[in-house]
Amino acid sequence: MDTKVELTEALAQVVFGIAAQSERLERALQHERAALMANDDLALDAAGRDKDLLVRTLEAHERERLHLTRSLGISAGPAPMRVALSDAPAARDAWARCLSVLERCQNINAANGRIVETKLRHVRMALELISGRDLGRATYGPAGRIAGARSPMTIAKA
Repeated sequence: MDTKVELTEALAQVVFGIAAQSERLERALQHERAALMANDDLALDAAGRDKDLLVRTLEAHERERLHLTRSLGISAGPAPMRVALSDAPAARDAWARCLSVLERCQNINAANGRIVETKLRHVRMALELISGRDLGRATYGPAGRIAGARSPMTIAKA
């Protein structure tokens, strides 16, 4: 068998692996979102472990894909991949699908990150309130003037 054919078949198999893992990653990110919204720590931990494993697996597949594209003498970009997989329509279609799935994954992950940032900001504000610290925010007293910072542990003592 021709080496180029073997390399192309190997590339197709890697693409199938990337496509499958990217779909799993999308589901894991959706589970992560649900756990964040439900404040479910156990589900969030499980989703985080799943996400970590899937990302590591995708990285391994990507290293293999890059190795195969170099061996075939092509660029690793989307268009050269479509050309390289022209004799393997199922793999070419899987490649196109996984690109859109990975784009959705990126958007979901960014949205999940914003949820985490918001939750952290709320926790910090609650800790400041409980401890009586004013970390640079101006507050106004009953007379409408800027009030001084509260003494530490004011609310905690109440």
